[in-house]
Amino acid sequence: MHQVVAKALDVIAVENHEPKYTEAFDAVRAVVIEFGESDLADRLYIDIPESVPFLLVANLFDFLAWQTEDNGAAMTRAVERWLVEGSNTRKVQIALNLEVFPFVDGHQMCQVLSQVAAAIPEVADRCKELITSRQNR
Repeated sequence: MHQVVAKALDVIAVENHEPKYTEAFDAVRAVVIEFGESDLADRLYIDIPESVPFLLVANLFDFLAWQTEDNGAAMTRAVERWLVEGSNTRKVQIALNLEVFPFVDGHQMCQVLSQVAAAIPEVADRCKELITSRQNR
């Protein structure tokens, strides 16, 4: 794993237990500077080993949304693609645990997440939770 990514993940992991984030934004900004924004989600997925908890990776992606020029739009589209493909459980877990709903269109989200829930039973509860939450908005 690239050193700048490891540092950002370490800082986020520590500051997740603090009352507020102090160093995480700078550490994540360093990731953007080092990696650039093009295909960032996919390149980071390849760089980060599976031993890193998917929730921590999702947290990194949430921070990245604040550091990219498009406010994370390209990363969100990438993780939406991961959900549509539905072939990689870890990618799906990351996508389902971001702070934003996947897909702008609620109907599309419900359709895709229903398919994901049927295909990957270990994420079915999270899919149903997101669908219910979106419908109750």
